[in-house]
Formats: sequence, C-alpha cells, structure tokens
Amino acid sequence: MKKLVKIALLSLVTVALLAGCTDATATVSDKNKTIIKVGNTTVTKGDIYNEMMKDDAGNTIVNLAMKQIANDEIETTADIQSEAQKIYDDYKAQIEATGVDFEEGLKTYGYTSPEDFMDYCVSTVKSQKLIDKYIEDNFDKLVDEYRPVKAKMIYLDGTSGIEAAAEKGKQAIEEIKAGKSFEEVAEQYSDRKTSAEETLYLLANNSTLDYNVLQFLSTSTTPTLSDLIQANSGNAYYIVQITNTNIQQMRDDFISELKDQEKTSETVYYNYFKDHKFTVYDIDVYNTIKENYPTYLVQDVKD
Repeated sequence: MKKLVKIALLSLVTVALLAGCTDATATVSDKNKTIIKVGNTTVTKGDIYNEMMKDDAGNTIVNLAMKQIANDEIETTADIQSEAQKIYDDYKAQIEATGVDFEEGLKTYGYTSPEDFMDYCVSTVKSQKLIDKYIEDNFDKLVDEYRPVKAKMIYLDGTSGIEAAAEKGKQAIEEIKAGKSFEEVAEQYSDRKTSAEETLYLLANNSTLDYNVLQFLSTSTTPTLSDLIQANSGNAYYIVQITNTNIQQMRDDFISELKDQEKTSETVYYNYFKDHKFTVYDIDVYNTIKENYPTYLVQDVKD
C-alpha cells in the first residue's frame, strides 16, 4: 500500500507547482483549496505540497515526469489496458480486504474516482514499457555495444598440477572432436559442471570471464571449439565451445538479459529524460534529486 500512497500524490501535484526561475523556491497557487477530507480533517493543496517536500520530493517529481514521458512515448493499446486492469483489480482486492469501500478507499489515497485510479494504472504500465521501446528502437546499437555470444565451457583446475590439467584438457578436446557431446565430456572432465551449460555472455565490460577466455570469445565470429586456453592466472585451463553468434537467434535471450541489468534502466531513463528536456526549477527539489536520483538530472548535461 505504501507505493499506492506515494504515487497517489502524482495526480495531485503538477509540474506548474515547480515552475519559476532557477534557484527559486516554488510556491503553490490555491494552497487553501481542499483536496480530500478524512473524517473531520481537511487536507489542502498546500498541505500535500508541504508533505511532498518533507517526505521525498525528488521521488515524487521524478515519478511525475516519468508518467508524462511514458504517456508521450507509449500508445495506449488493448494489451496495456489489460495489464493496467490487473493492477487495478489487485489494489481493489487489497482495499476491499480491509473492509473499506473501494471508492472511499481510493479517496483517502488522493484519487478522485476509479477512473482517476485507472489512469494511474495505465501510466504505470506505460512507464514499464519504456525499456521495451528503447531496446526495440536502439537494438542494433545495443548489440554493437554489448556484443552478445552464447558459449559452453569446460574448466580444468590446475592447482594440484597444471601439467595434469593440460593432459586432461587435450584428452577432452580429442573426445569432443571425435563426436562425443560437449555435455558428456564436461561431465567427465570439468571441475565446474555448471560452466558446461549454454550461457549468454555479454562481452562488453565483462569482469567475470577470464581475460584469455574473453579474448577468444571477442575474436571469434562463428560457432567454434577452442584449443586449450590457459587461464590468465596460469593455474587452470578452459575449453570453450562457442554455440551461437547469430543475434536474431539470440534476440529474446539478449533482450531478457538487458532488462535484468540495472545499467539498462539507468541508460533508458537518462535518455528519455534528456530527450524530453526534464528541468527542475525549485532549488530544494533540484538538490534532492541531485543527491538521491542523479541519473535523472539531465538539465546540466552538455551535448
């Protein structure tokens, strides 16, 4: 429910509240206008603005901007409406489970009507779709940047004898070339069984792969079996089977991997906020965003 309360403020506070000159402190027009009532307590537009500034103004403003950008970038389709309906139904069930009438419950969170809340649900789904749209629009660029490849590996630990590990590796390569499956050979020889599973690797800025393995993967453009590769540390060997370099065949897995990376969402939102010229005029909000959400503060970035 906390998320619902936080986002509810977005429909109550508009960008106009923060309009003004640079380094100014924003004021609220109609600050005494009643927005909601809880029992005998009246909550005004000014009350909400003050609470927003005390709570987390940066979060509220960033989310408000995100909503507007998403509405500009993403069309409201039947699929989006369907996903929004699921969010709507989930919150409706949560509110009603407390014994509170749904519409009355919405009002306590700042929504004027079920339609107002549905608008929030649609905007939420659209915000999530921004990453999909960015990846689709910049797919070729992202492929060049991340350099995806699929491969399997056999790891031969040489800490107890590097020469023995090398002999095992040579034998393993011979058996693979003779027609034995990579998985079967790995089961017999590899000291890391999980490495034998086909895995999608993103080669750009990869700090987990051994340097020499990374060099082999980076210089191979077609599926191929490596010779014995000595680990950069000198105390192990790898055998690498590149299984796929065709991006169209790896497309879905590559997109899924990108969406799992925190860097992707940061890049996506940075670019959308920059394209839409997101600008903060209130100095207090500016400093809050700079401290807590610097990715979104694009107004000082020079092209």
